[in-house]
Amino acid sequence: MTDYNEFNWDEEESRVPEPQTRPVYTESVLKPKSPKRRSGHGRLIAGVICGALAGSLISTTAVIGLSTFFPKTGNVTIYEGSGRAGIAPDVTQISTVVTDNAGQELSTEEIAQLVGPAVVGISCNVSVRSIFGVQQGVSSGSGIVISDQGHIVTNYHVIDGADSITVNFSTGEQLEATLVGGDEQTDLAVLKIEPIDTMKIAVLGDSDAVEVGERAIAIGNPMADELFGTVTQGIISGKNRTIRVNNREMTLLQTDAAINPGNSGGALINKYGEIIGINSAKISSSSYSGTSSEGLGFAIPINEAKPIIRDIIDYGFVRGRPIIGVTVQQVTEEIAYYYNLPVNHGLLVMGLTAGGAAAEAGIQRGDIIVSFDGQEVKTSTELNNIRDQHKAGEVIPIEIDRNGERITLNITLGEDSSNKLN
Repeated sequence: MTDYNEFNWDEEESRVPEPQTRPVYTESVLKPKSPKRRSGHGRLIAGVICGALAGSLISTTAVIGLSTFFPKTGNVTIYEGSGRAGIAPDVTQISTVVTDNAGQELSTEEIAQLVGPAVVGISCNVSVRSIFGVQQGVSSGSGIVISDQGHIVTNYHVIDGADSITVNFSTGEQLEATLVGGDEQTDLAVLKIEPIDTMKIAVLGDSDAVEVGERAIAIGNPMADELFGTVTQGIISGKNRTIRVNNREMTLLQTDAAINPGNSGGALINKYGEIIGINSAKISSSSYSGTSSEGLGFAIPINEAKPIIRDIIDYGFVRGRPIIGVTVQQVTEEIAYYYNLPVNHGLLVMGLTAGGAAAEAGIQRGDIIVSFDGQEVKTSTELNNIRDQHKAGEVIPIEIDRNGERITLNITLGEDSSNKLN
């Protein structure tokens, strides 16, 4: 749930202030983000294809719509392993977990039998607001059971805006799930169900050890429950692919294993039966040729996901995520005209979080942020990208223009807990 007193500057003020004879800036109205909701069909396509438009990937941008917070669960064991290096000893004590194969490759049939039951279907009831009022819709995706306490990892965009969440097992059992927490920036979320005897648990592998060209198996639920537990096979087509999602760059695994609407949140598996990625997106068209594309699927590397998952389980949000505590507006031609400023001169500070990092550093409304950490910034995306290279508590120089005078201040980055549900 969004904190009324916290701002994350990736949201730019959309309105233009009234023209003045000289700059006079008023505090912008503080409002929490409202969930952006979609119909089930539109959500399903956007969630997995993530952008057939202009060849770029697009994901949802809403704050999680559930108000329930599942409290810290204490010491939760997430089972990890590697066929190359062995796995945690306690894994073998649980019969429902994929066991250590001591480097032995498994057939696709064996992987489907071992890991398939740990991949679940996720159905969400969503309230769709339109000019016709509030209507009910349904969205679907996939998830992976990762602990014996009933934790399930999925994509953030699968559960974004959900009023309720149901987890469907290959056995036909259905359980209501609680949202532990989610992180829009990494497109990850964790759910919690009451454990059941038939529940299978997946083992998390080592995505850094994956080689381009090696076998990769995807398991998920394309087209919702109609094709539940679909298994597709391909190879790892690329590593460290930088893809822009929702104006953020994500580093993903690329595979040609078929990934379709409904696969989001499902498993990408190595030849040892271990989870190496969480299927998230595909490219279906190209802005360069205008033609459709196939075999361009992408997954979040599991090594990138592990610390996010752990933080969400333990704290309900991702710790150490930096925040500035300002609302900004890019200095467009219109803004420059109103206030007699150079075009693309930086970012105009429209509002400050009371007691936030920017306010404590001495930044004021009406200042123009010119550079951050020694790098010139003209858009909030540029600012976000630089900010996200740091952690909360770091001291970063920020240069501002105040009434034509350049001033350098030192700002101690705050910790962003806006995604924590409480």
